[in-house]
Amino acid sequence: MEKFYEKPLLDELHEIQNTYGYIPEEQIIRIAKKRGMPKSELYGVITFYSMFHTKPRGRYIIRVCNSLSCHLNNSKNVVEMIKEYLGIDSGETTKDRKFTLEIVECLGHCGEGPVMMINNKIYTKVTPQQAVSLLKNCI
Repeated sequence: MEKFYEKPLLDELHEIQNTYGYIPEEQIIRIAKKRGMPKSELYGVITFYSMFHTKPRGRYIIRVCNSLSCHLNNSKNVVEMIKEYLGIDSGETTKDRKFTLEIVECLGHCGEGPVMMINNKIYTKVTPQQAVSLLKNCI
């Protein structure tokens, strides 16, 4: 007999992430017990979807495109300047949880590189100096 749950698993995961900014280990354990599923299976679901995160993330998610066209337009220099300014590497979050840096494959503006995204706002033809200036405006 199939079990009935108050809400679908993905909805529950979204609620937790909206509350904490990520899905903490203790919540994963709680959900796995409540649903009678192995923790590894729940991790499989969480890691399958790129919108879920198991580590705290910054208030501002900085994504810099490193696809071929952006790379040819020196996105590497933008990334290096951001890393130096924030003191973090790709996939990391600043200690104050203000910024998370992600190097991504494509942001869909291939003719306008380098491309940078802060949360949901796109910036095109970004220079390293402009990137730092944009980050300073977030503070």
